[in-house]
Amino acid sequence: MDLRITSNAKQFQRGLNNAARKQVPFAMSLAINEVLNEIKRNWEKTLRRRLDNPTPFTMKAFAIKRATKRNLRGVIFAKAIQADYLLWQEDGGTRKPKRRAILVPVGQRVNKYGNMPRGAVGRVLAMPNTFSGKPKGSSHAGIYRRLGTKNTSRKSGAKLKLLVSYERKARYKPSLKLISGAAKTATARLPQALLKAMRRAMK
Repeated sequence: MDLRITSNAKQFQRGLNNAARKQVPFAMSLAINEVLNEIKRNWEKTLRRRLDNPTPFTMKAFAIKRATKRNLRGVIFAKAIQADYLLWQEDGGTRKPKRRAILVPVGQRVNKYGNMPRGAVGRVLAMPNTFSGKPKGSSHAGIYRRLGTKNTSRKSGAKLKLLVSYERKARYKPSLKLISGAAKTATARLPQALLKAMRRAMK
């Protein structure tokens, strides 16, 4: 997930005097970087607005590779780990598990960001009367707890509580629209940012 912004210095230099022409690459690099910074702020606002209480790790998803006067190309991108799950919110689609299943908390405590804390599955499975699998007569696999005393056995007919569901797939609808929004920002803001940078460079 990335967006690249480039600029054509030769095209902009037409009609400029020699002094101004020398400053064009520097001004263009400033303009590109200013627009990238604005896009990054917009992307972070979008995460807060459209995701349910995103974690600090998610909020640190985006980074910028800045343009220089020798390389008039700037890139804003999502870091690899965050991009792995944010892409589903950006593009939509059906996600299948990398391993055996997608773990979805049901009757299990989650943290303030709606996620299971690290190591939660191991701690749950270590509790008495808790097991992983598909109960007899059920079509749904997961982590279950047998309700009753500590000595409750599998043959007692105890009621089961689903703690973590094993899902074969998860469906997502496109909700972020980061790339399309960033393209609009770049188109609208780059000319104004370039004029501002030229005035700064000519002082």
